[in-house]
Amino acid sequence: MKTLIFNGSPRKNGDTVAMIRALRESLPGEVKVIDAYRANIRPCVDCRRCWTQVGCVIDDEMQQIYRDIAEADCIVIASPVYFSCLTGPLLSLMSRLQVLYTARRFHRVRLIEKAKVGAILLAGGGDGSPARAEDTAQGLLRCMRATHMETVVTHKTDTLPAAEDAELLAAVRELGEKLAAAHE
Repeated sequence: MKTLIFNGSPRKNGDTVAMIRALRESLPGEVKVIDAYRANIRPCVDCRRCWTQVGCVIDDEMQQIYRDIAEADCIVIASPVYFSCLTGPLLSLMSRLQVLYTARRFHRVRLIEKAKVGAILLAGGGDGSPARAEDTAQGLLRCMRATHMETVVTHKTDTLPAAEDAELLAAVRELGEKLAAAHE
């Protein structure tokens, strides 16, 4: 089983990463984490080249990520929730998925052949709602041909860090087991 995790957190040891670590404990096979804050990936510039030719004109680390998406059995989007949204760098990276849509829409080509399972991990605190972030992440999973299986959310990181939330970490590990079972 190959799992691709998109990490939208700026913090190397923050709440989102604590959730990713717990998930990795229960995932078999190969796991690759794409760090949106540290990846050398430019956002979509809406040049519209992909409207007339299949593929993206920007030559950066995203070319390998397209291959990783195609090969993955499972895709997870993990992000802090900022003002009820996924983080900006994660959305910037994900803007490059536009090429997948335009290949289908304008060229009748499916760049991602293999269907996958998908999941979402969200971490936040405060008085906003994670609903908008989850909805956006579900749309991104669909774009990568991943069927959303489940979302695990903590919305109390301002009072209880994820790394100290035993109930949350157990739910994340259980999610990993479900993803593995769905792949069997």
